[in-house]
Amino acid sequence: MSKGQESLTRTEHKRSEQRSKKSKVDKILNILIAIVSILIVLNVVTIFNDDDKEKEQADELVEKQNANKNDEIEDTKNTESNSGKNVASAEELESDETETQEGVNSDATTDSKIIVQASNDPTVEEVIVNPEWKVTPTKQVGEHVSAYEKGHPDYEEKLTTFRQAVGLDENDIIFWSVKNGGSADSSIAVVSTGDKTENYRIHIQWLENEGWKPVKVEKLNQSVGSR
Repeated sequence: MSKGQESLTRTEHKRSEQRSKKSKVDKILNILIAIVSILIVLNVVTIFNDDDKEKEQADELVEKQNANKNDEIEDTKNTESNSGKNVASAEELESDETETQEGVNSDATTDSKIIVQASNDPTVEEVIVNPEWKVTPTKQVGEHVSAYEKGHPDYEEKLTTFRQAVGLDENDIIFWSVKNGGSADSSIAVVSTGDKTENYRIHIQWLENEGWKPVKVEKLNQSVGSR
């Protein structure tokens, strides 16, 4: 083999080795690039997964907070509603108690206004005066004339006043006497209940331009016929 051929062979062999080395380097680079690419993809996927998890956790936290707020609002409404009912019940109870007490006080006051006194008259059991007695409004006009004739307006107003003084209606009262009480402006009647178990002597007074008004009731302890 000549020197020229030997030199050519060495050159080719060297080129072949370089190509081989370059090919190995390219393979290694490709492998490294592939590895890096895979790592990048994995990182990206991991980041997205983490973001999704964080978002889900954040959404769950918000939902829990909203649920808790709704529960608190509902509890507050229920509490206020129950409180309002309790307050209303307490107010109604207090109102009922107040009305009951006022009714009792009113009855006591009405009863306490009636004055009952003893009498020195042996025929009188007790003397009753009630400041709540009302005037019997008169229909008479002009100068007052005291009358004792049945059907006369003044006489009929007297009878009405006598009945009102003892709380008896027309069908449950017997008039034993109706007479002048010492003047034209006063009158006295002796009456009894329809069954004659209670007997009264009633005194009434004329009020100018108003009518007749009871002033005193004497409860008699003797049977009717005593005057």
